[in-house]
Amino acid sequence: SAWCTSVGRQAGSPEDGGRTGGRSGGWIIAGRRARAAGQARPVRPGWWAVAAAVQWVLSALQVLTAAWLLALLTGAWGGEWWIPALLLTGAVASGPALAWCCRAMARGPARRYGLETERRLRNAAAGCGRERVLEPVAAELLRYQEVRAQYVIAAGEA
Repeated sequence: SAWCTSVGRQAGSPEDGGRTGGRSGGWIIAGRRARAAGQARPVRPGWWAVAAAVQWVLSALQVLTAAWLLALLTGAWGGEWWIPALLLTGAVASGPALAWCCRAMARGPARRYGLETERRLRNAAAGCGRERVLEPVAAELLRYQEVRAQYVIAAGEA
């Protein structure tokens, strides 16, 4: 019964016998994960902090160069306009490039996690199907064979 009732419980908890396993645990709610109270954040890959820092730097560079370019265009500062325009263009273009790199780096682990989750769910569904459908039908068929055998004996056909 643990296989059929483990949805909504914490994955790998003692309540479900640890069968749903999962390295990171968590509550399963309609296919999404929500952190239980007091549970640690999921482990992030090493490149995550670098990507976040680069994203902050690019955002700051965009704001500063936009302000610099605006100051040059309004005449508050003197100088060449193409330098901040080039920096702003580079910072803006680097955002999608960073997103593409992060997506490429996350694709492999995400695929492995998805396949593992699909395997666990298929096993849980198969176990639930065996427990809720196949085993009761097999037990009913066995009872039917016993009754049929008793009927044959009672009818004197044996």
